[in-house]
Amino acid sequence: MLFSLLTVAFYAASSLGDKFIAAKLQCNAKEFSFLVSVATAFFLALVLPFVGWNFAFTLQSGLALCVLVALKIAEFYTSAALLKTASAYELKAWLSLNVAVSYLIGLARGTENFFLAFLPCTALLAAGIAMIVFGERRAHKLRYVLLSLGYIAAKFLYGLQMNVLPAETLPVSVLLLVMLGVALLQLPFVRMKQFFRKKGLVLGALTRIPNAAGLWTEAIAAQQNLLLYSLVQPMQLALLFAAALIRREKIGRLRLVGSILTLFAVTLLTILIYLSRGEL
Repeated sequence: MLFSLLTVAFYAASSLGDKFIAAKLQCNAKEFSFLVSVATAFFLALVLPFVGWNFAFTLQSGLALCVLVALKIAEFYTSAALLKTASAYELKAWLSLNVAVSYLIGLARGTENFFLAFLPCTALLAAGIAMIVFGERRAHKLRYVLLSLGYIAAKFLYGLQMNVLPAETLPVSVLLLVMLGVALLQLPFVRMKQFFRKKGLVLGALTRIPNAAGLWTEAIAAQQNLLLYSLVQPMQLALLFAAALIRREKIGRLRLVGSILTLFAVTLLTILIYLSRGEL
């Protein structure tokens, strides 16, 4: 739980940076992926001398690394496209679905016990998310939904792949290789002259410091517990929701009700999962 809470804190600090890079710098998906991966790799490399290196290059680990790179690119591309018009708040709401998905994966693995209340809790969760993301008029709804589903799938599968890596593998080692892989694959598609003319690149790169820290603690959480990894985003949603209430922002009645329903459903579902395990 400690690493999940640390991830929430780090991602809360960096979430505005994602919006800044996508919307303010007007980076397309390739430029977004390149900037984020290069800057994150740089800051992870600074940590490497203090935490050491542990990644065994085998056929299995090489394939796992390729999968992680592909999933991270998919996450970057979909989030860059979504953040042009959607808010970070909406993305956190969508990712709350992964709490239910992580439970279903646990059922398939035989590590979770089925309880009937899962069904109404998931329906309530889906209804709350729908109220949040469709609480305002939106063009190209089908495209938006497909991109959002692709985003949450990439995010969850990334955590799942991290979860099945050998326990002795150090997260920083894996993350550095993933970010370097993403950067190298984007390099041929980025027009460097046009890219480096963008004002605010240094500021955009600096927003990756808390992001790099968040990726690190998130990877540790994913290796330890897939459910705790999935809970990171709903906890961020709760933080953003609380901040909006404190600042008295105009949320809208539908989005307000949807936020309450989503957070209630996630909390209830998490408690019931732990009760079914006999851990509460």
